[in-house]
Amino acid sequence: MDLLDFGLKPLSAYLPEAVMSEVRRRAQRRSFKDSQAVHERGDKGARLCIIVAGKVRFGRFQYDGSFKLLAMLGPGAHYGDVALHRKAFTQSVFADGRVEIDVFDAETLEAILNDQPELAIALWRCNTERLNAVLELYDDGRTLGVTARLAKVIYVHTGLGELPNGVACLQRDLADLLGVSKVAIGKAMRDLERAGLVKSGYRQIIVPNKTKLKAWLQNSGAA
Repeated sequence: MDLLDFGLKPLSAYLPEAVMSEVRRRAQRRSFKDSQAVHERGDKGARLCIIVAGKVRFGRFQYDGSFKLLAMLGPGAHYGDVALHRKAFTQSVFADGRVEIDVFDAETLEAILNDQPELAIALWRCNTERLNAVLELYDDGRTLGVTARLAKVIYVHTGLGELPNGVACLQRDLADLLGVSKVAIGKAMRDLERAGLVKSGYRQIIVPNKTKLKAWLQNSGAA
């Protein structure tokens, strides 16, 4: 499955390779099996984490025991800086496949930031982009219908993962990401298919013409 990371660049993209290598040298590396819990919401011992290999799922368990997916992150992406501030992890995190993660406790991170100020700048840039994406997602949820929101997510992720002309994912994951029911996603998908903007298949959504999809988003006020 492709990453549902809002099309954002990972932390590693903001750092020179020499700095990234030094950061990794001072990390504690941990490995996890598929579906293994990496962190649970509320866990103490918060730390900065940088994904080295594989993908992780972020979300929260609902009252009925179901897991609501909020995002997926892959190699080079980071998380845990908010947890360091709050002294506990705010989301539950699970491995999606085999995963390797470099972890840094608060003391180690502070020492690295003093030695490598480029890391502080990279964290600021990356987190600013994340904040902007979250605010845009929030605004979309207040002003756009489900069909337009779904089209926007598909457009942003098309070509960034396994499929050069689409997105490899489950409709269930898209429903969780947008905070709507699977029934609503199914209806929105049919609307997009009737408009000739997407073709849905088993665990994938194909975009025949990304330019046409962009034009549709612009006309609908979603771009």
